[in-house]
Parts: sequence; C-alpha cells; structure tokens
Amino acid sequence: MKKKISIIATFYNEEKSIEKFINRIDNSFKKFKKIDYDLIFIDDCSTDSSNILIKKKQKKNKKIKIKTLIKRYGHNLSLQTGFDFISKKNFVAVIDCDLQDDPELIAKNFVKIKQNETIHFVRKKREDPIFQKFYSYLAYRMLNFISKGKIIMQTSHFKILPPIVVSKVKKNREIDPYWNYLFTKFSLVNKIVYYAKKKRVYGSSKFTIFTLNPWLNFFSGINCFRKKFITIISTLLIINITTLLLTYYNFYNAIVILFLTLFSCLLITSLSISSYLHYYKKKNKRIYCIYK
Repeated sequence: MKKKISIIATFYNEEKSIEKFINRIDNSFKKFKKIDYDLIFIDDCSTDSSNILIKKKQKKNKKIKIKTLIKRYGHNLSLQTGFDFISKKNFVAVIDCDLQDDPELIAKNFVKIKQNETIHFVRKKREDPIFQKFYSYLAYRMLNFISKGKIIMQTSHFKILPPIVVSKVKKNREIDPYWNYLFTKFSLVNKIVYYAKKKRVYGSSKFTIFTLNPWLNFFSGINCFRKKFITIISTLLIINITTLLLTYYNFYNAIVILFLTLFSCLLITSLSISSYLHYYKKKNKRIYCIYK
C-alpha cells in the first residue's frame, strides 16, 4: 500500500500559477511508486479565474479538492481551514502555489521521511527584492533571538508534518497562530532541508511590509515568547530614556537625541502592539471560515 500525503495550498488570485503548480506536483509524485498524494486547495475568495481553472483540472485529476471561502479571511485562517478536511492520521505538506517554493521538494523528501519527523524547508537563498530580504532578515533575527533558536531562521509554513503534529494542529483553537513556531512546538523530531526560494514569476506578492499579514505574523511570533520580549524592550527603553535625560543638548547632540527619541517611540509602539495582541488572543478563539 502506498504511503499518502495531503497537500494544503491556500491562495488568492493565482490564475497564472495554478496549472503549472498542479502539473509540477503531479509529475513529481509520478517519479516515486511508493507514495501518493491528494491536493487540497483553499481559495481565499479569489476574483480571477483561479477557481475555474482548478475545477477543470479536478475533472481529470481526482486527487484535487477545492474549498472556496465566501469572503476573504486571510492566509492564516485559510490555512487553518485546510486542516479541517484532513484526517489526523495523515502526513500533511503546506505550501503556497505561487511557485516561489519548489513543489518537487515535497515528493522528494516525503519518500524518505521518518514516522514522527517534521521537515522544515529553510531558505538558504531567496530571489526577493533587497528591501524585502532586509526587513525579513531583521524580523527573523529578532524572533530567533527571543525564542533562543526555537523559531527557525528563514523558514515559513512550507513544511511536511507527520500525523502526530497534524493531530495537535487540528485541536488547536488559537486565533491567528504563528504557524512557523506552532509546527515546531508540536514536533518530536525536526529536520531542516535547505533550498533556494525562487523569484515570483507571475503577479506580485500579496505579502509586503505595507500589508497586514507580515506584521501580524511577526507580533504573533513575538507573543509566543512575550515575557522575554517585554524584558528586552523594557531594558532598552530604560537605557534610552536615561541616555536622553543625561545627554546635554547642543547642536552636535541633536541628531543623537532625535534618534534616541524615535527609537524610544518605536519601542513603546512595539510594546503596545504586543500587549494588545496578547489581550486579543486571550479574549478570542479560532474563527471558523464559511465556505461553499
């Protein structure tokens, strides 16, 4: 009997990538006789022809399933919804279908995976814009530092999860969880596989520094290690304010004072957002997406 994996692919308006993504998944699994898959698409209420294209492919490939959300819920909720359609006994792969992450990596690594092993695909190289790589690096460095390495650098939700992790994820009722750490936290054995993230070929990224999702992810990660974060921020804030008070104001120190003031404001803002998110998560539980 073939070993089988369920692949969750959430998307919004990916009509130019969908067909190639499906073909690459299917062709990669055909190379291995001992494994099989099913592909579960979660459509976050796309407005292009992505849904139509998937349903056409579905007629020829019975491994494909699709759930269409009735409104935009965002990536985190879409991903959480995907686990509702999978048995807790299954292996699961999570991947975006924009082709920046190689679909072939799933079959290649699943064929030799151990029973309780989680595979984290870590970006050793990424063909993203310089500014995006810069702020992403800073965010990961902060998260890696406050978590003492428990949040893995340069990895997202692109992973292969064993049944033991899938079972725990399905029971999780946290609102907007930070998947990168949650998957690691639930894992017994963590294996890292390095790869090169490709440049986006079609369309533009849905996640930039000017959209909500990267910030929500960052502060959700911070919230996982909130006490350490508060300690660091409070210490920096005390040092900053003390330095400001002791700095004699003159023309030469004006730039230093301005920098310290702005940095203090940034620290206070970060602390406020972190506190609000912690309160929000305590008061709210998982939102269940409505789908067609």
